[in-house]
Amino acid sequence: MTAAVRDAMPTRDLLPLHFQLANALRSRILAGELPPGTRLATEHELTRRYGVSRLTVRRAKARLIGEGLLRSVQGSGTYLTPPERWKASPFAIETIDDLLAMGRDIAAAFKIHEFRMVPNSPAIVEQLANPADRLVLRMSGVRYVRGRPLSHAVYHLPFDVGARLAPELLSEEALIPQLEKLAGIRVADARQSFRASRADRTAARHLRVRPGAPVLVVETLYFDAQRRPVEFVLTQYREDFHYHARLRRAG
Repeated sequence: MTAAVRDAMPTRDLLPLHFQLANALRSRILAGELPPGTRLATEHELTRRYGVSRLTVRRAKARLIGEGLLRSVQGSGTYLTPPERWKASPFAIETIDDLLAMGRDIAAAFKIHEFRMVPNSPAIVEQLANPADRLVLRMSGVRYVRGRPLSHAVYHLPFDVGARLAPELLSEEALIPQLEKLAGIRVADARQSFRASRADRTAARHLRVRPGAPVLVVETLYFDAQRRPVEFVLTQYREDFHYHARLRRAG
């Protein structure tokens, strides 16, 4: 196997190839594998290395140029730019201040679009472990950051928890503190999973993207102090939401 095959694209059926290639190159840039000032491989080299078309390479490069990670020099090639030229995404989280600011923005701009009891289903029972419930509360809405839609979230709550809530009692603040106050429960734990997917029609409409556009899907299941599931949330984030974390080893 040659080195050119080493960086072949991982999938071809989930996300657009230019999006996957941009992600692969961005990851290498952010990890420092491609230092600032480095000349990016030519389009021909990238098509061979990743097994994609030149159009895919050009679209991926255009995305990274738009983010300020690359610059094109006519007649010379494409080069990596220094970090100070990178354009921060309006949804990027890189510092504690960003995280707190986003938390305030999200809490102040959550808009409810649906709030009703719906028939329980096997998929929800699998999450909430509530086979005795004939109905569950479903609530959906959109979170905004600086006036732009960030995510579309669909909440499901067990019947006895959801029955204690009413849309007129909820504010635009974070839901968990309100749930604890209005439903008389205490959220003690949560479990999250992440996956890449495509926006469904409902989420696409609210996020102002085309149906099938790349999204990050986050599924969150909250538990009370007795380890009972009290809320299941499926959230679809726009693909231009970037989350950066800095991790350190204990000790």
